[in-house]
Amino acid sequence: MKFNDNPTIQDAWWDELERYEYDDCDFFTAKCAELADELDLFRVQALTDPDFHQLLDEWDEYILSKMLWLALEQCCHEGMLLPMGQRELRVKSCPEELLVSLRYFFGNCPNHIKHHLALRYWVVMRMERARRTGSPEWRPETAEPRSPFKDTVFFQPPKLTVRKYTG
Repeated sequence: MKFNDNPTIQDAWWDELERYEYDDCDFFTAKCAELADELDLFRVQALTDPDFHQLLDEWDEYILSKMLWLALEQCCHEGMLLPMGQRELRVKSCPEELLVSLRYFFGNCPNHIKHHLALRYWVVMRMERARRTGSPEWRPETAEPRSPFKDTVFFQPPKLTVRKYTG
C-alpha cells in the first residue's frame, strides 16, 4: 500500500482488506450461523444438493483467492444479500479489480451456495472487525485513513502523562 497525502475512497477498501486478520475460530463460529427464515428455500436446496459441500468449498476458495470477503460483506444486511440495485450502491466505490471478480461470483455461483457464503463472510468480517476496532460497522465513505506510522514498531507517537502535583 502506498501512502499519499490525498487518499481516495478506494484506498479505504484496500486498507480494510489489509487490516483483516484471518481466524479459524471465526470461520468455525460462522459455519454455525443459520440462514434467515426468509431464505429457508436455499437451506432446503442445500440439503438436497449432493454436491453442496464441494461447491461451497470451491466458491469459498474463489472468494479467498480474489479477496472478495469485504465486498461480499458490504453486499449484505444482517447476513442477507441485498437486492442487486442496493448491492451495486454499496460497492460502487470498490476497486475495479475486485468488482470484476465479484460480478463473476454473483453471475455464476448457484443461489443456495451464494447465500450461505454471504452469511458466513458477513459474520466473519463483523466478528473480526468488532474485535479489532470495537465496532462491527464499516463503510468506505466514513473509514478513517490509515496513518503511515500507526502500525510501525520503530515509530510510536510520544505518550505524555501530566500529573498535577499541586493542590
